[in-house]
Amino acid sequence: MRLREGLCRFDLPTRLPIGTVNVYVFTDGPVTVLDTGPNCPECYDAFRAQMKETGLAPADVERILLTHGHVDHHGLAETIRKESGAELLVPEADREMVEDYKDEFAARRRMYAAEALKAGAPPATVDLVMGFFEYLVTMGEPAKVTRTVRGGDEIPAGNTVLKAHHTPGHSSGSTCYLSAEGELFAGDTLLKDMTPNAAFGGVDRSSVGLADYVASLHRVRALKPKVVHPGHRAALDDVGAYVRFSLDQYRIRQETILRLLQGGPTTPFELVDRLFGTLPIEEVLLGVTEVLGHLEILAREGAVVLNAEKDVTVVRLR
Repeated sequence: MRLREGLCRFDLPTRLPIGTVNVYVFTDGPVTVLDTGPNCPECYDAFRAQMKETGLAPADVERILLTHGHVDHHGLAETIRKESGAELLVPEADREMVEDYKDEFAARRRMYAAEALKAGAPPATVDLVMGFFEYLVTMGEPAKVTRTVRGGDEIPAGNTVLKAHHTPGHSSGSTCYLSAEGELFAGDTLLKDMTPNAAFGGVDRSSVGLADYVASLHRVRALKPKVVHPGHRAALDDVGAYVRFSLDQYRIRQETILRLLQGGPTTPFELVDRLFGTLPIEEVLLGVTEVLGHLEILAREGAVVLNAEKDVTVVRLR
């Protein structure tokens, strides 16, 4: 889809519950691809076909720029880089997720399993979730990073200059790019009609990162973009309304958690079950991280206490 002169949006398949991913192509030199989609044949076939519609081929790409290091946004980067010789620019805190993909993925998989067990998830459920991760790892490969991006960097993309704004929370390196014309390329920091998950995307690279994500929402709102081009779904044109909606959703979720805790101590996984019911295996970890993110905030505010009992976290009202 042509968004304007020199800018197209590709809608590429992912094989994942999120559906398709948005890839943005700046068609003037330097020909720049913003995010790539995952490494699967149908995604690359769709990428090639839509490049052809713009009069270009993958070999014409000169620069690949990523919003963050999740595999549905970087999986094809190395394939495109090898075919074109393009440079690859990656947010600094997510470099290892891209460059050391397999080792980093394995380490994060172990961490996710440990956190789910500590949250009280049954071992059989965790085994099923990790089986999904074994499938997920096939959608990417290590990619050779040319250089990293920090907040404040300016990157030419076609005839557009993009300024990087570090917006951690969804991932530690999540970065939005703002053009002088007021276009914000937001990756998964803002998604229409949904609140993105903070999946251990804290600045410290260990916390769930929901507090960092909320701070990023305020930072993005202050940029006052005219339009937001997200990593999935349709564009957004009212960032203020989106931020208000997201903050309201988080407030409601935290109030619900506190109300559930009035019934007595419980584990984070029991809260997941009470909040969401039975989740599909591919969404179990998303439910766990959402609850853990809210508990981090509530504990910081002094509303709840988290204690380890027999290697499982138990949550109580303070």
